Amino acid sequence: MIPITIATSVIVSGTVGYFVSHFNINRDADRSIAQAEMQSRVDDMQETSVTTIEKEIPQIIHELEEYDKDLAQLVRQIDWLKKNVVPVREMLEYIDSATFVIAGVNNVISSPMLGKVSSYLSSANSTLNEVDAALFRLDHLSSIKQEMDETRERVSQLYETYQAENDPALLLEMEHELDTELVYQIEDVRTSTIEAREALESSTDVIVATNYTISAYQKAKNTSGKAIETLQFWKEEKNENKIDQDKYDQIEKELADSRERLKNLPEEMAERSKRTISSINEVKTELQVVRLAEMIQAD
Repeated sequence: MIPITIATSVIVSGTVGYFVSHFNINRDADRSIAQAEMQSRVDDMQETSVTTIEKEIPQIIHELEEYDKDLAQLVRQIDWLKKNVVPVREMLEYIDSATFVIAGVNNVISSPMLGKVSSYLSSANSTLNEVDAALFRLDHLSSIKQEMDETRERVSQLYETYQAENDPALLLEMEHELDTELVYQIEDVRTSTIEAREALESSTDVIVATNYTISAYQKAKNTSGKAIETLQFWKEEKNENKIDQDKYDQIEKELADSRERLKNLPEEMAERSKRTISSINEVKTELQVVRLAEMIQAD
């Protein structure tokens, strides 16, 4: 009985060992197959994401170049406006002082135009204050232009490096550049473009009101002329030839040209900002997939 038992034990042990061994082999094979399938899926996911990124990044770079051009134009127009509101403001201040003198003269000589001068002057100054406030709010566009231009250059360099080395890991370095700050800047540029156009339109109103003020002032001065000539105020050299109508006509013409150049820009900027932000968000999503794939491959 003992030999039979031993033989049976050997056979059973051998059979169990065989099945355990075969099970482990199958399990290892299944695991290898599963890992291979997972790796294949990861590779497919990464390839799809990289393809999307390769499509969107050049478009984002191109659009950032367009922002740079438009911002350059906006900054030029704002600088021009800042420069040219100075003589308008000085002239309005001069007329304000002059009408104060005319008001004193009108205690003796009545000038029916004085009320119109004051009305036009008030309107011009009020609108000019609005323009000043808008220009102050738009003063940051120069720095935004520089920051966005630097971001574009870094993204371009990173993408060129990726194209040369064809390493998806290099794409992950763009994630820092295409951050929330860039989206905020794009939105800021969009709203600032609208405000810049409104500032130019308001400046046109200032010029119109200023021209009315000049005309009414000249009539008021002519009405009270002889009495005014006796006042030392009008004899001071600094007050002579204060009004240069040709200068204001030129400003008005250049202002009309500026308005024409920016006429359609806010609408174009709105469409572009929507498209750019959508592309940035899509690239950021796909970069997360690439990052996950890199982590899985590293394991």
